[in-house]
Amino acid sequence: MTRFIGLLAGTVVLILVIGGSIAYWVIQQLNEASLVEDFATVGLDQLISTADILPDGSVKYDPDLLKRIEENNGWLQILDEQGRVLDAFHTPPDVPDYYKPGELLSYWQGKKPFPYELYLLIRERQGINFTLLYGENNQAVTMLDQAYNGGRYANNKLELASGQQDIIRAADAYLQILDEQGQEMASFNKPASGIPDSYSIQDLILRTRYPSRYGMTTVTSYDEQNHSTWMLSVPLAGNPAGSNVNPFGFIFGPALIALMVSIIGLLILLAVWYANLFGYPILHMLQWLQRLERGQYEEPAGPRGRPLSRKKNGKWRRNYRVYTEVLHSIQTLSDTLKQDKELRKQTDSLREEWIAGITHDLKTPLSSLQGYAHMLEAEKYEWASNEVREFAGIMLDKSMYMDRLVSDLAMTYRLRSGGYQPPIELTDINALLQDLVQRAERNPAYGEGRITFQPAPAEVLGHVHIPSFERIVDNLTANALLHNPPDAQLIVSVQPGKVAGDFIVQFADNGRGMDQETVWKLFERYYRGTDTGAPDVGSGLGMAVTKGLIEAMQGRIEVRSSPEEGTEIRLIWDVRSRLL
Repeated sequence: MTRFIGLLAGTVVLILVIGGSIAYWVIQQLNEASLVEDFATVGLDQLISTADILPDGSVKYDPDLLKRIEENNGWLQILDEQGRVLDAFHTPPDVPDYYKPGELLSYWQGKKPFPYELYLLIRERQGINFTLLYGENNQAVTMLDQAYNGGRYANNKLELASGQQDIIRAADAYLQILDEQGQEMASFNKPASGIPDSYSIQDLILRTRYPSRYGMTTVTSYDEQNHSTWMLSVPLAGNPAGSNVNPFGFIFGPALIALMVSIIGLLILLAVWYANLFGYPILHMLQWLQRLERGQYEEPAGPRGRPLSRKKNGKWRRNYRVYTEVLHSIQTLSDTLKQDKELRKQTDSLREEWIAGITHDLKTPLSSLQGYAHMLEAEKYEWASNEVREFAGIMLDKSMYMDRLVSDLAMTYRLRSGGYQPPIELTDINALLQDLVQRAERNPAYGEGRITFQPAPAEVLGHVHIPSFERIVDNLTANALLHNPPDAQLIVSVQPGKVAGDFIVQFADNGRGMDQETVWKLFERYYRGTDTGAPDVGSGLGMAVTKGLIEAMQGRIEVRSSPEEGTEIRLIWDVRSRLL
């Protein structure tokens, strides 16, 4: 997951870097276009913002902006508070280097003739007052003033001096006289086509304000006597007249194309990356799950037999690392299902064996019962009283065995379902266990002197259900003495716990022991560690019943055994047992 978040964050950062670069380029181009379009408004302010104020108080201006002044055929002066020129750039000789009070305002407001268009900007920065005077040589204004002052419009006829006509023709300019509604009344040197005959107020303002859009520098002069407008248009160098091209269009075109190409390229790369990183592993996991559904628990492998998600050294492939947790879960699920399948097969086998065994165990005493019953019923035989008692004793033993077998079977199901909760009571474990061991010693099937009881040095009190505890001791004693050689010895001992009420009962023998598979299956309901050749020995349910009874009394059982080294079974009642 961490890798996925990192890759996604990297993609987002890449998109932001590309978008930021494009945005920076667009801003730079917009600024450049603004400088070309209106240097007086944009450029002068940038001159002050980007100026370096040196430690000696001098000011260094951006060389690129100064170069732009020269390209615009303009000039620049920096004035002090007394009107003296502190610094100048590209200033022509006819521009004064000192301005008297009010003189500069007269030039700037047009009240006093000045051969250049003037722009004035005053701004404070870092405690320094900058006064910038910018001028541009506007040829159109000069030509219009000369034409207006030297020419005349009367009786629908425009009259210009021959010299003035030559100047207009040389500049490839044209002059138009408009009436009050903006309709053309007369013109001079106007091209035959492509030039409108009428203008609205908006047309005149746009042509005057944005000359580069129209490829013309347009200036106007209003005649108050006859309410006419003199309009002179001079073509801009390198910009065809009438093109009316948006100066910012060249910016957005490449920018938008670059942005779209970048986005499409990123989307394609993202799709390929996503398909390789996410799509293929997901398909692989879906295929694996489908195999699990069909009971095939192995991970889909490649042509060389290796799992597709693994390298030759067993490590995860790069595009599968994002799904490491999911793949681990599927692998665990696969292993669990595989183990469950094996366990189910073993359980089914054990159940079938147990059914066969239990059928045999029930049928064998039942056959004996039927045989002795037929013998007693037969009229052709006369049985003595001692023989009848002998037959009755055998039939009683067989019936008791069948009763115990059925009881064990019923008990296992009650314990498994949790329906059996024996009432426990505080009991002297030493005394109880000694009594049970002495009773087991009297069983002739176990032999003499094979059981040794080692009580705890002090009294041990514990909560047990005495009948259930007796059955546990009988089961464990029978297993230890009947499934081991006749010379095997059994030691039963009691150990006190760390707190009152806790204790341990241990059954340790020196018999043949068990392997780990037998230990693992010891408490399975259908598992029999011995055959059914000795019907009185066990039903295959004894250890399952023993474990169930101990847990029902809030205890637990532990088994340690090795072949030829004997078996040690510990019955433990402690805090951990009560928490299980």
